[in-house]
Amino acid sequence: MFKKLRDWLDDRTSYRNLLSPLRRRLLPTGPKWGYSTASCLLWMLLVVVGTGVLMMVSYSPSTNSAWASVHYIEQSPAGSFIRGLHFYGSHALLILFAVHTVRVLAVAAFRAPHELIWVTGLLLLPLVVIWAITGNPLSATQKGFSQIEVEGNIIASTPIVGPITQRLLIGGDEVGNLTLTHLYSLHVVILPALIGLLLVVHIAQVYRHGLSAATLEGGKGTARPYWPYQSVRNMIAFGLVFGIVAMLAWQRGAPLDAPADPELSHWTRPEWYFLFLFELRSYFVGQWEFIATVVIPLAALLLLIGMPALDRMSSARVSAVLRGVIILCGLAGFGGLTLASVLRDAKDPDHQQLIAESEEHATRARELADANGISPAGAITLLRTDPNTQGPLLFQQHCASCHSKVDHEGKGIVAVEASAPNLHNFGSAEWIEGMLNPVSIASNAYFGATAFADGEMASALNDLFDGLEGEEKASLQNQLHDVAAALASERTGEGADDPTVVKGINLLVDELACTDCHRFHDKGDLGSAPDLTGYGSSEWLSAMISNPAHERFYPDTNDRMPAFGATDDDPSGGLLTQDQIDLLVRWMLGYDSGTAREADMNE
Repeated sequence: MFKKLRDWLDDRTSYRNLLSPLRRRLLPTGPKWGYSTASCLLWMLLVVVGTGVLMMVSYSPSTNSAWASVHYIEQSPAGSFIRGLHFYGSHALLILFAVHTVRVLAVAAFRAPHELIWVTGLLLLPLVVIWAITGNPLSATQKGFSQIEVEGNIIASTPIVGPITQRLLIGGDEVGNLTLTHLYSLHVVILPALIGLLLVVHIAQVYRHGLSAATLEGGKGTARPYWPYQSVRNMIAFGLVFGIVAMLAWQRGAPLDAPADPELSHWTRPEWYFLFLFELRSYFVGQWEFIATVVIPLAALLLLIGMPALDRMSSARVSAVLRGVIILCGLAGFGGLTLASVLRDAKDPDHQQLIAESEEHATRARELADANGISPAGAITLLRTDPNTQGPLLFQQHCASCHSKVDHEGKGIVAVEASAPNLHNFGSAEWIEGMLNPVSIASNAYFGATAFADGEMASALNDLFDGLEGEEKASLQNQLHDVAAALASERTGEGADDPTVVKGINLLVDELACTDCHRFHDKGDLGSAPDLTGYGSSEWLSAMISNPAHERFYPDTNDRMPAFGATDDDPSGGLLTQDQIDLLVRWMLGYDSGTAREADMNE
């Protein structure tokens, strides 16, 4: 039955004629594991192409939708695995290409009549590298956009044609929406077409001249048919390579970095296979950069293309030495330059900090996308509206010139010149209790470096503690502990019925007479000292940041703090928008995105 089916299929398609070249191929010296590099390379190419086609179904090439579509692929059934196969398969493809090229060069398999096989293979190598480069930024991540910017600068160093090529690649002066359009066209249409044409010529030459016409006759007992002897070896070798790629895809998956945003910190390094060129550039600066980016790579490529001619003009020994020198110099140059770049980055604390921040941003973006989805405005809004991301950036930019936000272990943001209170855990009972201590309030953690170091608050505390020892001092400290608890409840709006809070409010209003200077709800007057109503809450802190000279805070005694928001005197002014102030406040108070404790902010 199967024979009839095969005969019918052959009658309709002549498939046996298509397979006959494979069935007739003979190996004059028998099968070898080294021959498997070409087969592994071809099959891995098909894996990369196949997975790329599958992802095209869901991918959308624009700055608003690219990251979101990649995230959607990650959430789809088997999407993460397919994307992982594509990612690690492309890296494996480059490694296999290098291994295959070294093997062919080592055994001089470029000799006549294999010259076209050698040349087309060498021309495929830079095309495959460019193919990988054009795919990296398509996810519209911070890392991908940074990489194409670096690689675009490398291309731009080429005299005359470099700047033009860079603009065609990026679509203008900056990486943006046109960049994705151009790269997507290159990645899925133009480069596959060029690679496909060269591959057809390459494979046709392999079948025509790849093996000699030796036969099993004439006493050459080592000759074997390609099928099944070499084919089985090829399948085993590819199975091992594919198994490694599949394991990485299954266990690690392809990385998805934070959405591209020029406002976020980023590190500019190309992928590992381009690091050698990135490092080489550092030795040729200014107008000589093109030597590293164009002259040396082009000279290396032309040397390899000319190897058949050099081999014919040399003796066997000289040719072997020349091939060995080329292989050793190539591996040493690539490996040495790559290692030098990696080691320098590993010793650079600023670069390591940028990598850590990039990883945090990537993790946070994925968490937000998983929890809340992605706005139609694009994935860029994920981190731009996230207090955990924007809060530290805004604090670093606008507050850290005076304020620190450092915990007891010294972790956090350190002020450039600490001259204002440390705002770590601001508004908590612990923070307030420290401010109500006559020793700590005079330290740099609170008012020590400000105009309030010898002010009324510090003087009042010194008067309270003056002459107290033993139980009397401990009793006062317990009272201030209750006051701190009462004020901390103003921050959260919780615990109004707690006995400690009730006791603290009574102490604040009556026994300690804090309302002689401070207003607290309906007690006391505004203008003398900051209003303690809602102290440390998001509304209070937002108003304080917006205008510290308001009558609720320091109308006459403000110490250097500018108005970051709009004021009655300047409704359109301010260093920050209200949205930015809200993000800063939510981060300072520890309100995570989407939590119920943001209710007072929303009101």
